[in-house]
Amino acid sequence: MVLIEITFLLLVEMSWLEAADKYGTFLLSGSNLEWPSVAEESSDILFGRYEPRKILVHGFQMDDERAYVAMPRFMKTGVPWSLGVFRLDVMDFEPDIRPYPDYSNYGSCGGRGTTTCIVNVVDVYIENGVLWALDTGTINVMWKPLRQGPAQLISVNLTTHTVIGATDLSVITWPDSVLEYVVAVRSLCGRLNVYVSDVGRHKIIVYDVDTGSLHAIQLPETIPMDSHRRAVLHLVPVGVAGRGYLYFTYRHSGYMFALDAWSRESVTYGSVSEVGVKPVGMHVLGSDRGTNVYFRTTGGGNDNDVWAWDVNRPLEVRSFVLVHRSYLYLTPTAVAAGWQNMVWTVESNYDEYITGNVDCTGPRALLRPLNGCAADDSNEIL
Repeated sequence: MVLIEITFLLLVEMSWLEAADKYGTFLLSGSNLEWPSVAEESSDILFGRYEPRKILVHGFQMDDERAYVAMPRFMKTGVPWSLGVFRLDVMDFEPDIRPYPDYSNYGSCGGRGTTTCIVNVVDVYIENGVLWALDTGTINVMWKPLRQGPAQLISVNLTTHTVIGATDLSVITWPDSVLEYVVAVRSLCGRLNVYVSDVGRHKIIVYDVDTGSLHAIQLPETIPMDSHRRAVLHLVPVGVAGRGYLYFTYRHSGYMFALDAWSRESVTYGSVSEVGVKPVGMHVLGSDRGTNVYFRTTGGGNDNDVWAWDVNRPLEVRSFVLVHRSYLYLTPTAVAAGWQNMVWTVESNYDEYITGNVDCTGPRALLRPLNGCAADDSNEIL
């Protein structure tokens, strides 16, 4: 029996290695950045704007040939740009990450005419050839946030690689607002709404792209005060039978909710329903934009494994399927559908990073396809 189990695990591992060899695995770090010129690189090093140990790839999105990575400014200094890009089709195991959309969008760009100044991109989302980047306007976000500019929603054309819009969110945010995630969902008639989570105000900000208007949806549940400082509000786009929904939950909450994003009226008036009670602690990582929501568990077992829940099934442990085993010291921070029609994850030594336990070369992140574990292992979540 033991021999059969070992043989099965080896076959699973071999299948993952074949997928990794075919589709690629990418090692990302702050030691592999690419500046437009040596002069700019030297300037960033000289003035303390570049320190590899402070750079962590935390989120990502993909198109047909590129990966766009969010490298938030968790600390005051050391991150020269918070949104980067590298090519996927080159198949470079340790790719150089370039500033996106351009180096001129970062640093002291206030006197550069119409150039959009980007302070700190914490999350990104791609929809129909446009990349939406959430710039909080604050730095040092992991400890004591420092305001450097207005919060804004930046849109970038992925064909021309130019900024086509920058929506000021300060008109709908407050000093205690904490912006974390951005996603976009289309209604049945094709209207695009972009959603931003504001955990500090217990709201979801909605940007109607067609009208350029902003409004906020008050959430049906707040969180205990003792959990407020560590609060996270996850947003997940889901598609069921041709209709778009926005699933959301607080990390420290016991409930999962859904917004009917397919209907303009539902979005306008905040038609929210309770999906169910989460049977385990769920740190939501993303979706495949269909019916699968990906998450890792919290509070026991191997918290770094990635699980999938098909929203067509009840929100119960028996509905969860183990789809990815991470390395022991790496923590998945995001999952997204992307290149080669695969679902990808980024995992890093995040826990070591937030405790300052990384060397001078900085934290490491792996971007790779989900390695597809056996459904039989789903009971291990118990």
